[in-house]
Amino acid sequence: MVQAFQVALDTPVCRFKEELAEEFGTPVQSQRLWLWARRVNNTYRPLRPLSPKEEKQAVGGLKFWKNEVHLLLEVIDPPSRHLMRKDDLFVFLKLYDPAQTQLRFIGTLFVKPSSRPSDILPQLRTLADFHEHEEIELYEEVKFAPVMCVKVDIDSTFSSADIENGDIICYQKIPNSEDAYPYVRLFFQHVHDQKDAQMKIQALEEEIAKLKLQDRRETEAKEEYDQLKLERDTAVRHVDELRYQNRHIILDFSLEDLQQATEHFSDVWKVGDTEYGCVYKGIIHKTVVSIKLPRSQSLFHREVSLLREGIHPNVITIVGICSEASALVYEWSPNGNLEDCILRTDDSPPLLWYKRAQIIAEVCCTLLFLHSNKPSALVHGDLRPCNILIDANYRSKLCHFGMSDLFLEPGTCPPNMSARLPYMDPEFLTTWELTPLSDVYSLGVIILRLLTGMPPLSIAKKVAAALNRDSLHLLIDKSAGHWPYTQAKQLALLGLRCVKMSREKRPDLSTKVWKVIEPMITNLPVASWPCFQVASKGSCDPAPAHFFCPILMEIMNDPQVAADGFTYEAEAIRRWLDEGNNRSPMTNMALPNRDLVPNRALRSLIQEYLQQQQQQQQQGQLDS
Repeated sequence: MVQAFQVALDTPVCRFKEELAEEFGTPVQSQRLWLWARRVNNTYRPLRPLSPKEEKQAVGGLKFWKNEVHLLLEVIDPPSRHLMRKDDLFVFLKLYDPAQTQLRFIGTLFVKPSSRPSDILPQLRTLADFHEHEEIELYEEVKFAPVMCVKVDIDSTFSSADIENGDIICYQKIPNSEDAYPYVRLFFQHVHDQKDAQMKIQALEEEIAKLKLQDRRETEAKEEYDQLKLERDTAVRHVDELRYQNRHIILDFSLEDLQQATEHFSDVWKVGDTEYGCVYKGIIHKTVVSIKLPRSQSLFHREVSLLREGIHPNVITIVGICSEASALVYEWSPNGNLEDCILRTDDSPPLLWYKRAQIIAEVCCTLLFLHSNKPSALVHGDLRPCNILIDANYRSKLCHFGMSDLFLEPGTCPPNMSARLPYMDPEFLTTWELTPLSDVYSLGVIILRLLTGMPPLSIAKKVAAALNRDSLHLLIDKSAGHWPYTQAKQLALLGLRCVKMSREKRPDLSTKVWKVIEPMITNLPVASWPCFQVASKGSCDPAPAHFFCPILMEIMNDPQVAADGFTYEAEAIRRWLDEGNNRSPMTNMALPNRDLVPNRALRSLIQEYLQQQQQQQQQGQLDS
């Protein structure tokens, strides 16, 4: 996201850099500011770095364009990495892979105007991990609409090729004849044509809608039919909204409640600080909760709206809101987030393999639920381990779903880009469009991380290499315990399919991914199930999570298997179906039928467990 700042005209540039350091956490000595200028071809590129003289003057003294100053912040880490000389050129580098039809940003470089592109070929090969004699071709990306991509003569100087500060150089291997888009220029044209086609389709759809509207007005009978249909749909929608709102009561808290819970938002109670907002731990009415202060009103309203839509056992539960402070109150997740669990932050216990398998299944199931939202799918867009919270029973809770569109806009750099990039759909970087298959890519990276415990960067390449060498067992995270090798290999192959560069090659979540994951959790031993603590006096042993109805969150008395494959309390699922719901409470996908099958095996286990609990309580009373 491109950040805008409002500063007084007499603010010194050096003071402004201190504000940038506070905002982004980048030390002043690691900052270099560039003037951002508009060119003749209507593109915006870095023009030149601010001179020492300009850095001493006020912001109002810099060059203006439409009463605004446009600057690019370059982070130099370490500060001594490059001392830019007066005649250096600052260029951006992109790598195009014809085989994968993928174009991605790969870095920046300083070059001499008098030097030749051939001089930097060894550096380009190193950045792309090519062998030292790989033949490559260079192109200058002039602009996208209309497409202009000019081949660069590697034996001419950069100045003779009209390369200036901020220009973009794309390079690639010599393509194969079977590649669909062998040259980067053709790939640019393909993406541009797709957008043109979409605009034409949209225009045709709008024209068709106008014709249909005119046709509906031809007869009075048709007009009356449309009105009645509209009234019926509105009534159904209102009934659904009321039913949905009654499924979860959201409390209203005062600012005083939140201040008392956090000792006036003391830093001692702060547990997180991200682009989505500051998070505090608090105690309200003797209950531990998370209190989040979103960065803006738009984030607050967006999150409240989404959490009302996304009621699911594995979506973070909103307890209440404080409109006065634009704050949200959530259930507390004592085990932090999945990133903390993988890295074992604060010496936390290792995350065992069956809990990892359960978390993968829960995330997959929750994505199915979000993607099946009507009228349009809810795409998480920022699926990372840090956005998957883990509760006391090691059940996963997704947060921040659907929020990324407030940060990710075409041509912008979202906050914390380096942390997001390994989980980010590569096609998004070209199309700037998020789809359910973008979440599938992120899920694939998470699967590989839970399997290996390795950092996300280049994890797919390492797992693929291990599979080719038949050495996957060496990569599996030893702290997870004895992960069944057959299951681990299935997850590795599934993760690699999910992280395919092209969306078309990624598996469908419901027909491909879930069919691999579901048998894994179905066959988990009972002793391995995540557990809930029974809320009865004198009870010591935790109850397996599968004993609880996903709707009532109570131990089931008469478990019944519905057509979605999940088990519910008979009374709860029948009430759900009798209310006119024809979709799964867990995945939001259409139920093929209303049939219920008694889960006698599970019922027997529950009864045996309850009898053991009763005997323990009786023995405890005798001992006391």
